[in-house]
Amino acid sequence: MKKKHLFWLLLPSYWVLTAVAIIVIALYAFHSMSNLYFQALEKDIHTRAVLLSSQVLPLMEEQRFAEIDALCKNLGMAADTRFTIIMPDGKVVGDSDERPDVMEYHDDRPEIRQALGGDMGIDTRYSRTVKQEMMYIAVPLKSPNDETLCAVRASLPMTDIKAELNTMTMRVIAAAILTGILSMIVCIIVVRRITYPLRGMERAARKFAEGDFSHRIPAQPALELDQLADSLNTMSEQLNKTLSTISEQRNEQNAVLSSMDEGVLAIDKRERIIHMNRVAGEILGVDHHTTKRQLIQSVVRFANLQEFIKALLGSQRPLDRDLTLIGDTEKQVQASGTVLLNAERESIGALVVLRDVTQLRHLETVRSDFVANVSHELKTPITSIKGFVETLLSDDWNHEPDILRFLEIINQQSGRLNAIIDDLLTLSRLEQKEGHVMVETVALHGIIETAIYLCQLQAGKKNIRIDSVCPESLELTVNAPLIEQALVNLIINAVKYSDPDKKILILAEKQENSVVIYVKDEGFGIERKHQDRLFERFYRVDTARSRKLGGTGLGLSIVKHIIQSHAGSIRVDSKVGSGSTFIITLPLQEATEPHPE
Repeated sequence: MKKKHLFWLLLPSYWVLTAVAIIVIALYAFHSMSNLYFQALEKDIHTRAVLLSSQVLPLMEEQRFAEIDALCKNLGMAADTRFTIIMPDGKVVGDSDERPDVMEYHDDRPEIRQALGGDMGIDTRYSRTVKQEMMYIAVPLKSPNDETLCAVRASLPMTDIKAELNTMTMRVIAAAILTGILSMIVCIIVVRRITYPLRGMERAARKFAEGDFSHRIPAQPALELDQLADSLNTMSEQLNKTLSTISEQRNEQNAVLSSMDEGVLAIDKRERIIHMNRVAGEILGVDHHTTKRQLIQSVVRFANLQEFIKALLGSQRPLDRDLTLIGDTEKQVQASGTVLLNAERESIGALVVLRDVTQLRHLETVRSDFVANVSHELKTPITSIKGFVETLLSDDWNHEPDILRFLEIINQQSGRLNAIIDDLLTLSRLEQKEGHVMVETVALHGIIETAIYLCQLQAGKKNIRIDSVCPESLELTVNAPLIEQALVNLIINAVKYSDPDKKILILAEKQENSVVIYVKDEGFGIERKHQDRLFERFYRVDTARSRKLGGTGLGLSIVKHIIQSHAGSIRVDSKVGSGSTFIITLPLQEATEPHPE
């Protein structure tokens, strides 16, 4: 439906109201003037009838009908009025226009009946005698005894009155038309004064919508329109500030996202792309400018990444995963996802950060291969050196004390170097098999007991007691030798860094979908600043003490890799002087087909 301008909505209404008002006023004026004319005429005729009555009374008492008729004719001619005298029986005894003896009885006339009854009678009708419409007024003529002697009637023609009324009607119509035209012109002016400022505001609002916030609406004469103009100007200023802030924030956001080395991918709950930065487009091999609002399945062709996004949207919790994207070139990508929240802290989707670690993985592989190869190459000469030194330290040789001391130092250091090489080889094997270890369902209690047994000799040297608390029914799907090695490393660490006569407790329990193992000691404790780096290779909290105790600096790193190869996690809770607690969390899972080592 086509919309009308406000001007054409208001103007007809004003015109109709004005026309109705003018018509009502004209009809009222015409009615009032008509009543005024008729009242004046009625009063005039009544006065004439009363004056005639006063002159007819003496003649009627003496029954001088001829003089009465002559009086009617003389006064009628002088006053241009028709006078008639009617007796109670209806007989006309005097008339100004006709001979009474030829006139019919008037007792059937309404005004005559009223007058003979003692009241003034009035009637308007067409007179066959004078051939025109007349107004008749009859008054009773009474004797001193209050006896009605006759009826005195006076009448005047309605022609003059109607002529005057017609003239008045034409004047009223002309005045109404002229007033209507003037009113319409005034209505047009008034409506224009209302709609013209509104059109100006509409044009200003369009400029605001087009981004021109410099335009201002001038002050208006009407209070309401002036308030509206002021509100629109204020809205323009606030909108300009808001859009400037949004534009600045968008530019800053785009600058940050464009400068990032990581790919950023924002997805809504319907798996449509909200935003993709340049790096994400390069990693995924798509044009990031054309991906907005598209389904992720139509843009990303990597099934493992699609599954990761579905899992992230379904879980509504942070997820991390290493992905291999196979396209024209194979890429190793670290994907980190978290919930995407709006200003009200409500979930609206997910945010995925992609990091291309292909080169990093290649370097790690080269490093791992290098460490493994070097370790293998060093293993043989170190073994030979250690063998020859042990031969020289045998009882078959008689060495001087200084030479014997030097040989013991060589033996000790070659043993330490051999232990480091063994640990490096272990780490290398774990890195190569991470996530692909052979697993089976075993009783955790047996693994813990075996680990304690292997550490009893070293613990016994410092009179340290090792206790364990583990339900015998608790089973876990793991690689038993590797978990055993991890526990041995943690227990040996606890023994090394504890004073004699202390206790070590190993506690295992089931918590929801995981098994948690606690290794608690009463040792020296670890400062908080060291705890984040504790599982790094060769990192030492106290270098002097570690060297004295003979550690390689790789034990905890090996533990971390073993736990990670089982999709678990490890952390430490420690306080200086109060001992340390290493907490291992391993997921409960079904046994799968073992992978060959």
